Amino acid sequence: MFALGNPENSLNIPGKNLFINDLNPELTNTYEVIRDNVTALIKELEFMSKKVNEDKFYEIRAAKPRGKVARAARFIYLNKTCYNGLWRVNSKGEFNVPFGKQKNSSIFDEENLRACSKRLKGCTITNKSFEKAVARARRGDLVYFDPPYIPLSATASFAAYAKEGFNFSHHELLARIVQELSAKGVYVLLSNSDTPMTRNIFRRSLTLRKVLMSRSISASGSTRKPVFEVLGMNYNHARGSAMGRLDLISKPN
Repeated sequence: MFALGNPENSLNIPGKNLFINDLNPELTNTYEVIRDNVTALIKELEFMSKKVNEDKFYEIRAAKPRGKVARAARFIYLNKTCYNGLWRVNSKGEFNVPFGKQKNSSIFDEENLRACSKRLKGCTITNKSFEKAVARARRGDLVYFDPPYIPLSATASFAAYAKEGFNFSHHELLARIVQELSAKGVYVLLSNSDTPMTRNIFRRSLTLRKVLMSRSISASGSTRKPVFEVLGMNYNHARGSAMGRLDLISKPN
């Protein structure tokens, strides 16, 4: 999305043509504040950045600000100071990741926030289920799905990214929605983990290819090794594109 915002790029897509949806209301609120009120957000982050320590982290984690700017500042603060930048909530929707003991005390980049604000001007930001978010997609539109990934092992579990959760049945519903979008002439791109379950669920609706990716979240830095992920698409992949080497897994029958 952000990469396609350069007006000098032949593939530039103006903000008014962008639709962003996420199940996490704190993330969508942050996008809205960056788009509409970035200066106030920067001022709030400047104040919060004066105290980056464990005690302050847990004080802010326990807080429940009501204002949009305060909520966005809290979201960014927690993301930058928690363990591995992981966002996880309990069944009540309460953020529960511990302090990260990071070496870099910087919690925001003003230049980057202002660039993001400029990019987001005119875009539509929603907080809905994915099927509702794409209901109005039309022929020629491009939809990118980045759902919570299917676990790599039987002992792993889905991260509670939002209190509503996302399980195997949601992935199966997603595969059906992809088929409906394809029938309407909508272009679809999907990313997920490379597991037998992933391949089984999406092989009938998308051409599946695998790509080697670096993992940024792991209990130990030494175990953050590159792993294969799946990219599914219902259109032809142009060789030599920015996505790099993609090895074919399967095509729909």
